Amino acid sequence: MKTLWKCSLSLAGLYGAAVIGMSAAISHYFQFNMVTEEFSRLVSSTAVLAFQALAILVLSLYGQSDARRNELNKAQHWLLALVLVGFHLGLWCFVYTVWAGLFELPLYWRQLAPVGGQMLILCWAGLMLLPWLRKNK
Repeated sequence: MKTLWKCSLSLAGLYGAAVIGMSAAISHYFQFNMVTEEFSRLVSSTAVLAFQALAILVLSLYGQSDARRNELNKAQHWLLALVLVGFHLGLWCFVYTVWAGLFELPLYWRQLAPVGGQMLILCWAGLMLLPWLRKNK
């Protein structure tokens, strides 16, 4: 489990750097060189990346601290790990697919964007259930 938290924190850093870089590119280049529809997709997908990066950062730090303090029961711990992995997969499916379509990147498969979005929604719902799992007695 420690490897999951470390990888997740590292990826949160990567996402944060990508958001800052893309925000600069949006402000200085893309707003002048893209049509409105493409620009809108780029801005909204970057916003999703920014928001999810913060959520992943918080969950990774919480999971890492829980591993030390053992605050969550086993079911909660596994659900948190599952939600975290789902956030990463959903984020890659959604954001990469949108960006791959805009920038003609390899491995573009249009159908992955809605799958990624639905995965993110399910993960948020899973996170909503986390506090309601009971401790085993």
